[in-house]
Amino acid sequence: MLAGPYYPRSFTILVIVAMGVLIVPLASGLINVVHVLQGVVDTQREFTRTSLAVTRDVRQIVESVSQLQRAAGQYHLLQDAEFGSALRESYDDLQTRMQALGGRLDDDRSRATLAALQARSRTLYGELRPGRFLDSDQFHALDPAFEALHDTSRTLLAQADAAVQHDLQQLEATVQATRRRLILLALALIPLTLLLAAVFSWMINRPVKQLKRSIQQLGKADLSPLPAISGPQDIVELGREIDWLRQRLQALEEQKLRFLRHVSHELKTPLASLREGVALLGDELAGTLNARQRSIVGIMDSGSRELQKRIEDLIRYGGMVRDATLPPATPQALDPVLDAVLARQRLALDAHHVRVEREFGTPTVHADRAQLETVLDNLLSNAVKFSPEGGRILVRSEPAPGAVVVWVCDEGPGIPEAERSRIFEPFVQGARQPASVVKGSGLGLSIVRESLIAAGGSVEVADLPPWSTCFRLTWPAPP
Repeated sequence: MLAGPYYPRSFTILVIVAMGVLIVPLASGLINVVHVLQGVVDTQREFTRTSLAVTRDVRQIVESVSQLQRAAGQYHLLQDAEFGSALRESYDDLQTRMQALGGRLDDDRSRATLAALQARSRTLYGELRPGRFLDSDQFHALDPAFEALHDTSRTLLAQADAAVQHDLQQLEATVQATRRRLILLALALIPLTLLLAAVFSWMINRPVKQLKRSIQQLGKADLSPLPAISGPQDIVELGREIDWLRQRLQALEEQKLRFLRHVSHELKTPLASLREGVALLGDELAGTLNARQRSIVGIMDSGSRELQKRIEDLIRYGGMVRDATLPPATPQALDPVLDAVLARQRLALDAHHVRVEREFGTPTVHADRAQLETVLDNLLSNAVKFSPEGGRILVRSEPAPGAVVVWVCDEGPGIPEAERSRIFEPFVQGARQPASVVKGSGLGLSIVRESLIAAGGSVEVADLPPWSTCFRLTWPAPP
């Protein structure tokens, strides 16, 4: 159980790294979004500032052209030298505004129009320059030049407006492109984040699932070596602790089985002597017995038989746990097997006046004869013990897909739902025990379960109305 090369030493560090890696694409996406939006905002701010300045300057140029014409009229038509300074100021103001506008224009058409406006204004001012006065005819002869100057300024205004509209459309296109870019970024980040989340989820869940499988294996009493656990160092250490627990349980199980084996064999020797002595008394080899003595000998014989059965159950259970393999299975007819079992149970059946009913929809079972008799003997012994006086026991078989199902049912008090999951565990006995029967060892149903598992089948407590207690045995069909 070694930590994987791609795992950190601590499970906590793994979780922190996973969270950090998942935050990285989201944070980078957020930073990118802020950067892009800031660029859009800066572009919009620059556009607003430039467009407003261009529009203002062009409109002021149009106004300055009109102001230049008024100042020229006042100077030449009134023949007043005091208006010469106003004429010069109007011309200088127009030139200043055109120079300022020239630094803000981007399109070639507007620049060409502005250059034409500057050339025409200089040519016209050369005719209007203060220092001499023009008479009325000479002044009005310049009206076409003024009109051309006005037309050029209005053309410049129209071109400036068109340029502003063009820039606005470009800005809208930039906003739309930015929107698409952000959507694509989000669509790219979502699967990337989900992929990273899936990878780290797998890295986190993998050792947890391995631990879960190991714990489930121990829960099923499977003490075979556990699968290797890879992951952070602390998870690997926990896996080692679970494997230590498995080894400890295995050692305890071996000690328990060794104890049962020794106790069983130690009890068989004095029990054999006891049964031999009871048999000698029953045969009256030590003298004639009266009715009361015979009754006592019968009680001793019944008790010794019951004790022998429990010792044999201990030996059989220990052997099945150590070696769950069975002899080769062969087709077994249920009628003669059941007859042999009932012959051994005859005294108990007659004592309780219990009758056994059989319904064999499938007359044969693919099993080992001795194991089949052991299973039916334990279940029938259990059913007789819990059946009421004059009760019935049902033994029934029916076909199932790939198997044969055998039912053993009685009319006893039933098994509570809370006890059904534990009733097959060794040494576990139900709460509803008959008051007139000596308490059993609690190994009968465990032997039944181990026998069915070794044969590839299963056993469970099931409901089959109107019977109160039913065991459903599943024997696999022959291959």
